[in-house]
Amino acid sequence: MEMFNRRELDKRIGHLKKNKKLESLEQVEGYFIRRCTEAGVEFSYDVMADEMPYFKTLAYTEFATSFYIQPLNVKLRYAQMIDAYADNCEVVDYSSYLIENIMSKNANKYQDRNSKFDQYEPKDNIVILPGSNKVKSNICLNRLKFLANKHGNNMYFKPHPITTHQIIGELKDFFGDSNILPRDIDMYYYLQKANNVYTTHISESMVYAAVLGKKIEPIDVWNNIQMGSFYCINNHLLDNQHDIKNYINKCFSSPKSGIINPAVDKNWKEKIDKYIEYILKKREMYKDWFIAEPKKSFNSPII
Repeated sequence: MEMFNRRELDKRIGHLKKNKKLESLEQVEGYFIRRCTEAGVEFSYDVMADEMPYFKTLAYTEFATSFYIQPLNVKLRYAQMIDAYADNCEVVDYSSYLIENIMSKNANKYQDRNSKFDQYEPKDNIVILPGSNKVKSNICLNRLKFLANKHGNNMYFKPHPITTHQIIGELKDFFGDSNILPRDIDMYYYLQKANNVYTTHISESMVYAAVLGKKIEPIDVWNNIQMGSFYCINNHLLDNQHDIKNYINKCFSSPKSGIINPAVDKNWKEKIDKYIEYILKKREMYKDWFIAEPKKSFNSPII
């Protein structure tokens, strides 16, 4: 169980501590792992890959204080969100839950966010960046320059809490000191004040901005965008801004979404059971369609 393993967290997030509201997901992780083991499916925390459609692995991670499950196959994890929206299930109010997270200051993934806002007056536009390991590989610099030219000094750049001093220095050189928020400041204070939110397919900030009725746009590079952690959620959020609360409630309520939350779902264990049953049945359609070639030894004949 890696989601709350201190040694694993030290490698991933260092000195940062997760929001205590996430602690309720530890029981979900345990049950999910047990069900995967019983079903003979591999599981992995907070990873992305593209296995065959007849996948081996179910990935899981946190998403907006919920537990999120998806297969390590692009085709099927995209399909599950389409199937979830089309599902005929009881609809619960995930939108109000997300808004309450913001109002109660529980939206941040990490504890001890800085709330000294006096030096940084709110602006109409905010760009929300990923951590240092993703900034240069996932973010389109030309897009950031375009937005800076469009909005001038009426836009903040919010670095991720896990951002190096070097990256912050480069951001200040490009866009000006006064337009870069501190990495430890409470992002959601400024998100609430903004009109336009520019973020990525690897950030849960998009769902919070969307449910607050902000205009959301991406800043990702196009190449390999589908490998973003939350691509299959965020892509649909971008397309459904006109009816966002209905979309969120209908989609997230379905077991097929892979989104599980003990605070919202009446029977979260049953929701996991139904998800695993659904996704394994979906996987079965592709059995033997694509077969990975075994690695050849030096003595293997080459055809």
